[in-house]
Amino acid sequence: MTSNLEIALSKLFAAEGRKLLFHHIDSDGICSAALILKFFHSFTFRGREGPVLDKKTMKYIESKKPNVVAWIDIPIDQEWKKLLALKEKLPETKFVIIDHHIITANMNYYGMIHINPRLRKRDAYIPTSYVVYKILEKMKCDVKPYKWIACAGIIGDYGKCMMEREIMKHGKRVSDLITSAIVLKSVKGSEKALKLLLRSETPYDFSTSELEKWHKIFVKEKNRIIADFETKKEIYGDFIFYEIKSRMNLTSTISSVISERYPRNVIIIRKKSGDFWKISLRCQSGKLNVGEIARKASEGIGSGGGHEKSSGAVVNDWETFKKRVLLFGS
Repeated sequence: MTSNLEIALSKLFAAEGRKLLFHHIDSDGICSAALILKFFHSFTFRGREGPVLDKKTMKYIESKKPNVVAWIDIPIDQEWKKLLALKEKLPETKFVIIDHHIITANMNYYGMIHINPRLRKRDAYIPTSYVVYKILEKMKCDVKPYKWIACAGIIGDYGKCMMEREIMKHGKRVSDLITSAIVLKSVKGSEKALKLLLRSETPYDFSTSELEKWHKIFVKEKNRIIADFETKKEIYGDFIFYEIKSRMNLTSTISSVISERYPRNVIIIRKKSGDFWKISLRCQSGKLNVGEIARKASEGIGSGGGHEKSSGAVVNDWETFKKRVLLFGS
């Protein structure tokens, strides 16, 4: 049965006027965006590395005066004060958030549409790709042929994909190719992956010689870094730190792989990027909430957050971040 929420979303997404869609540049964010864009073609879309609502983005949105702004797989509620300031400047704009990260603020209370499984169950872990798939299904969109896209997003975000074996096999391959594009080419890679998804009607369509080449390069570099980790990791009790030195954006991938090898430890992988440090945190056991650690340890020096077992941060002061993390652990 289609609820009032799905009816309202369908009308917003299908209505005429300027519409903006911001999505996270990981497999889940890209696949979630692709599912929406398969049925609602008039969005202008952009990838985002995280929820930071900077001045440049604020000005861009204000200049476009959109009818709708959608944030997909981005915990933009972390920036709720800036979001409310934006809403005040654009009173006619409708704001939509479809996400699954730890909630900072329920934006439904401020006249926005905020969809997140954690609003019903605090510790729910349901990737945004699945959330979007079910929303489109309730909207009566013919989304079943794109189940493989939803599966790729779910697998890429380490969610439980309870689909047919053949769909899961295709989903894993697509997810791996998307990850390779992001790791090697960052935002531009995510754009290529998303545009290819939009052109693909079946998982067999999602392949190019360039993507396959990127995947081989990615696998080789990933294996090199994992070997290097074993000789250069820093251990402080339950915490294991490691600095990646690579041209590729591998912090998230490496932290996930290492955390599977060391499930009882808190894994913290960092990489220097200009004046900032990109950091990924993992704790498969769940004994420490790394989402909360990332958020609190980055206060005043950057931004951070995510899930209980998986999170990330961008900071300008690594030593302060590290000291705070160890204090939380003690």
